[in-house]
Amino acid sequence: MEWLAAREVHISGGIRVLSYGGSCNFLYPGDMTGEKKAIQIQTYTSLFSDIRRLGLEVVGCDFFTGPHSHARPEWRIKSSLGSDWLTWDQGRDWSFIAHGAFKKGDSKLYDIATRISHQLRSCEWRVRQLSESYMDQLNAKLQSGDFKDGQRFLDGFTELCYLAAQTFLIDACTLRDYLIEFYWHVKPTGSAKITSIGSLCSHWKKTPPTDPHGLEIQKISSPGNWLDILGSYRNLIIHAAPLATAGATLYSITGVVKLSNSESLPFVKLPLPSDPGKLKDDRNSGKHFDDPSLRRARFHNIIEKSDAVSALDSLTYANSCLEKLSVWAASLAELSPVKAEIPVVVPIPGSFKTNR
Repeated sequence: MEWLAAREVHISGGIRVLSYGGSCNFLYPGDMTGEKKAIQIQTYTSLFSDIRRLGLEVVGCDFFTGPHSHARPEWRIKSSLGSDWLTWDQGRDWSFIAHGAFKKGDSKLYDIATRISHQLRSCEWRVRQLSESYMDQLNAKLQSGDFKDGQRFLDGFTELCYLAAQTFLIDACTLRDYLIEFYWHVKPTGSAKITSIGSLCSHWKKTPPTDPHGLEIQKISSPGNWLDILGSYRNLIIHAAPLATAGATLYSITGVVKLSNSESLPFVKLPLPSDPGKLKDDRNSGKHFDDPSLRRARFHNIIEKSDAVSALDSLTYANSCLEKLSVWAASLAELSPVKAEIPVVVPIPGSFKTNR
């Protein structure tokens, strides 16, 4: 089978698989010395399943199909569910809903659907930026010549990783609120203007939801559920402190993964602070600063090794969170009062102009 494009598969931890053809597939940065390691890929379409059989977690893929080396990659997140490109598909499908609304003259729905489409693509790109920062962090640590399993370390790339994670979390919550605004536009239960999860939950204290989509939103946004946790991370960043210094100072963590083919690969982990809701409340109340252990080690308040190992990884969390948001977006799209329509560009006979 003909190999159609060069592909760079993003793997959790900053690892990459570079695929340039049937016999040119290798892991990067490779082993502890940074040497590339060739891997066997059966067919063009088996790339992702072959990678997963090695024991690696696929984040997404850059497709390079242009004639120039500097061509912008076509980036797509790889879904762990049945839909291969769930987020990309939803970004496209919501643009079709926007076009359908435009043709029907529903300007409000057109605006909301356009924003949802844009934000899905934005969040997908934010995951790529975070993945790129992981690769930079891993490469820098390997090139330092001091890579050991289980190290906690901090360098100039660590801050960039956490900045990328913060940007994703903020954009993800913007998408969350756009989806809430759409839900309220098509399923209003009052005259209130609802454009955020906070305002919706406040409204529901007096008028609880009864429809299936409303009950699902109420469930996933309840304390401890995934949409609530996402919001807690966003609120921590916006209303309290940066991720990396909100609690104990967060460092990068080195690790080594053993593959099914007996190869060992280095990776990095950027842990997220645990219990972001409590951490925000403690900081805002001043309780955080009354901690005697923090006062004794004001400038050495490093996350404990045991806590770092058990903490959520920033890239893994972002990828999983966007997949959940994309599934939710697909579910809400079923409520659209207009049919999704694919824009058609029609040339005007006898001119170089077109009609959409």
